[in-house]
Amino acid sequence: MKKKILLIIIIVLLPLAYHFLSTVLDPARDIKRLNEKIKEYEYVGNFHEGLAAVVKDEKIGFIDKSGDLVIPMKWNVDASKYDEIMFYNGRCYIPHTINSNVFPPTINTNAYIIDKNGNELYSGKSIVINKETRDFDVMYVDNESGYSTYFVKKDTVIKMEPYENDDVVTDRNWNYNDPDESKYVCFSLENLCDGNVVGKKALEEKYGYRVSPTLNCSIDSMGLITLYNIRTNKYGIVDEKGNVVVPFQYDNSICLCYGLLIETLSVSYDSDLGFIKLPVCYNVYKDGRLLYEHLPDFSYTFAPMGMVLFNKAENFEERWKGESGLDERKIPKVNNETKWLDMNGKEVSRFQFGKNYLRPVFDGHWHLWQLEDEGGQLVYPNHFFLYSRFQNKIVIEDRNTSRCFFLTDTGDTIPSQYADYLKAGIVKMTNLPNVELLCNYKKELSDMDNYRNCHFYIKAGTFDKKLKVVRFDGLELLPFDVDGVSCFSDGLLRLKSGDRYFFIDEKGNGLIED
Repeated sequence: MKKKILLIIIIVLLPLAYHFLSTVLDPARDIKRLNEKIKEYEYVGNFHEGLAAVVKDEKIGFIDKSGDLVIPMKWNVDASKYDEIMFYNGRCYIPHTINSNVFPPTINTNAYIIDKNGNELYSGKSIVINKETRDFDVMYVDNESGYSTYFVKKDTVIKMEPYENDDVVTDRNWNYNDPDESKYVCFSLENLCDGNVVGKKALEEKYGYRVSPTLNCSIDSMGLITLYNIRTNKYGIVDEKGNVVVPFQYDNSICLCYGLLIETLSVSYDSDLGFIKLPVCYNVYKDGRLLYEHLPDFSYTFAPMGMVLFNKAENFEERWKGESGLDERKIPKVNNETKWLDMNGKEVSRFQFGKNYLRPVFDGHWHLWQLEDEGGQLVYPNHFFLYSRFQNKIVIEDRNTSRCFFLTDTGDTIPSQYADYLKAGIVKMTNLPNVELLCNYKKELSDMDNYRNCHFYIKAGTFDKKLKVVRFDGLELLPFDVDGVSCFSDGLLRLKSGDRYFFIDEKGNGLIED
């Protein structure tokens, strides 16, 4: 009896032991099996949320990481849209399908949103999804029932009845404390509109407010928008609920910039392109007090470092001459001087950077910078272009050497092997012109993880389209060149060689013998 029980245990455990040992001895076994199964497909997409789109006979379906077809092929999609088709929060957008059974092929009327079981959740002749909105996506569906708006969250999709046949009031807000963060914010505005959630049409027709089209708010924070009061012809700023943050008392469009209020003075005229309103100069306020009038071109590029620039414009008076339809008498007189202001509205010539100071230096053509100590002595010997600030370091390009690297507040330089880290991410290769970027910086990862996870390819020659896959530390991942390469997604890097697709892991494992 004991022998029978032992035999049963062995029979049960043997496959598990085999799988365990084979995985240990060959960690890329599963990837190899995946690569073997996808040979039959004309196209294979990146994996997202465990699924990847595949195409065969012009129909698109989805496989899992074992290579099994888990959503049958039933949609005909234009090949130019293949790379856009991926799952996001459990749902996938299938664009307008192509009917290839007729000649010439025709576009079918519907686009679809499907779930991971392949069920068609939404369909319409038009589906537009705005994924750049903070906290949730906004989806617009136009079908036989009319035009509907949905707020799409990770676990729920909410139909927004107040926006039927109207557009959501949204505006892109920039947060220059985090240069990579810019999101559309949705404004319900009920506290401005008698407790009613409104869209753009209702906001204007029922309540007399219009979204300002010029340098809209806010430069340094999320959740504010500039509105124009049609009845009083005044501008003000409100938050998402419609609470008034800046009273409607300004004649021109306004925005907030790190505690400064910037008013944009404009000129309007008729041209061949229609009625045009162009910014001319700016007024600056602090705590409701007017500090400066009619300053020239406004740049908030350096605002995260504590300064904003009002840059002298060359030949300002000549700029508007000859414009048809422009009443030159309405052009305001401009205080055409270059001014650097700190966030208190004080005119400054440098700002503190750690133990030392950064000073802007104009060479007659470029705005350069120098790093100096409290007494004005140079801490770093050369002038440089300043691209961005990341933690206690800045990204610079040395004016003399054209090299890019980190510069600390003490004047120490930190070289980057192949690229500068503009906005804390690899965005351009400075020393190897044939190197192209494959990865995007992910702020949720550590610097070391970003370093390890970035892969790029080097073009073998100007006319040779073959690509070599190389890890960021210079380690070659493949013993041969390929025709196409993508970014890491779900732990796998998608490659193409000839008409075949295959995947490897971050160590280059996964190749199968042809």
